[in-house]
Amino acid sequence: MFSISGYLKEWFNTTKYILTQPRDFFKEMPTSGSFKEPLNFMIFTIFIASLLSTPIIMLTFADYLSEMDLSCIILVTAGAFVFSLFVMAISVPLNAFTYHILLMICGANGNFKTTLRVFCYYLSASVFILPSIGIMMLILHIAEKNGLEGGLFDIVSIVFLMAVVILFTYYAFYILFVGFSEAHRMSMKRVIFALVGIPLVINIIIAAIPMAMVFSSGFSTEACGQSTENTLPFDHEYTDTSHVESNITASYGSIPVVDGITLLKINGRRHKR
Repeated sequence: MFSISGYLKEWFNTTKYILTQPRDFFKEMPTSGSFKEPLNFMIFTIFIASLLSTPIIMLTFADYLSEMDLSCIILVTAGAFVFSLFVMAISVPLNAFTYHILLMICGANGNFKTTLRVFCYYLSASVFILPSIGIMMLILHIAEKNGLEGGLFDIVSIVFLMAVVILFTYYAFYILFVGFSEAHRMSMKRVIFALVGIPLVINIIIAAIPMAMVFSSGFSTEACGQSTENTLPFDHEYTDTSHVESNITASYGSIPVVDGITLLKINGRRHKR
């Protein structure tokens, strides 16, 4: 018979084993067979992580919530929980599929189910990260309400919060790298290159292409502007004759006369008379 307290105890022991001894856990993790156990672990972990991320969302919009009544706050809380639950449930298979492609490029030995197993157990790290972020945000919120914000306090608080988040995030990725290394029988260097090196190169290329296009476009526009200013088309020399006044008189069918000088056109040439 299923017992919530019994499963919660089992889940807690598994999470503790993953966080404290990740290499030993993933060495013992089966890479084939039934997918029921990692799937149940993933579902329960997503549920717990959604509960823990809800206060973070609420603290983010604490100023707006102070103007709402209790029913609206409960509705917003439920919406935040459902939203975080949906995002996590969708992101798990998508991220696992992306990681599996990168690992296959670098010679992973396992299949997609192996990658998904590792990713399911890796979610336990989110239970370790989210409370720390929530506690830090709660401390900052309380300090702000007590008038301690501003100046040196804000700088120290932000630096401390960033340091804690970076430290926990680094350890979470370490768990993921160890899991892929043990499950796919790959070295840590190849795993890091697959999950960090390849995306970094792709992002650099994506960022460099539009920058190169903008640079080349600006260079060509500047060059065209200079050539237009310094040259005239067809290499003709133009003379301004607007100041020349002439009196051309001629009746229909007669020889034209310019300022009293009669012009004769003989064999395509004009002669004065």
